[in-house]
Amino acid sequence: MVQNGSWEWLLEGFKFDLETEVRPRTVEYYHDHARIFVHWAQHQGRVADPQLVNKRDIQSFLHQLTQATAISVGGNGALRQVRRTDASRWPYYRGLKRFFEWAVREGYLLSNPMDGITLKPPKSPPIEPWRPEQIDRMFQVLEHDWRVARTARQKMLAARDKAVLKLVLESGLRLSEVAGLKVEDVYLETQRVLVREGKMGKGRWVGFGPQTKKALWRYLGLRPLEVESDALWVTEEGRPLARRGVQEIFRRMKRDAGLRHVRGSVHKCRHTWATSYLRHTHDMRGCQILLGHADLEMTMKYTAFIEAEDVLRAYDGSGPLDWMRDKNQQ
Repeated sequence: MVQNGSWEWLLEGFKFDLETEVRPRTVEYYHDHARIFVHWAQHQGRVADPQLVNKRDIQSFLHQLTQATAISVGGNGALRQVRRTDASRWPYYRGLKRFFEWAVREGYLLSNPMDGITLKPPKSPPIEPWRPEQIDRMFQVLEHDWRVARTARQKMLAARDKAVLKLVLESGLRLSEVAGLKVEDVYLETQRVLVREGKMGKGRWVGFGPQTKKALWRYLGLRPLEVESDALWVTEEGRPLARRGVQEIFRRMKRDAGLRHVRGSVHKCRHTWATSYLRHTHDMRGCQILLGHADLEMTMKYTAFIEAEDVLRAYDGSGPLDWMRDKNQQ
């Protein structure tokens, strides 16, 4: 049992409180970033007592985050060192803000050391969707996998990977939503997928087209019957395919398609879907509903690339110097 009033005791209580309000991954997000600050405070010999932490301690910690490198785990599980940026501070700021607000609200701390510290969320540049030629190259890799497959398991894996790519491109599902699907969530006849728990625990329906229907049908026909799990996607050994496994599928496809230099993975397919859906339907509200966004502001971030690309069409075949010359010749 940890000591009452200690850092460890507060972190434990914070975690227990989060578990009553948010999903497990969100609990991990807030708790881990607060825990890293506590580890820093203790091992730097700065603040042993939570009651003594002040604004300057928080500022010093946030500043140091941009001065050091961090260890990042790639899609293939490899470790690499990356240089932290100003954007790196944002998740720690959010974690500490929630942690100290909770501690003050519950009466464990007399004052909030975060008072007066304000960070703006980092602005992300518009994410360019997958280009048609890039998608074609990934599908060429999967077609080759199917042609060279000899055993039943090899065919199952080839069919699985193609079904995964088609589904994410046609449904706009998040990585966690794709990985968490069960067999019973897929309705081939109506071409619908039931997302039982999306972001913030919200469920919704998404759709897919006939190409994905065919790919899912082929995969389900090859999925081993002896698999005990009801997970939609399974590994060669018959175990449920985790998030990391879905990421690995995309990492391999990009590598074999010569697209390792292209930024983006599963989430890029979500942007690709939003771009395609809006160009076809011009229905922003429908796009919001199918993406599972709480408001249109987030949906508009997903579709910012469309606006920029449409505006830049004015440059097709000419430029400002041509426009000025044409005007002078009139």
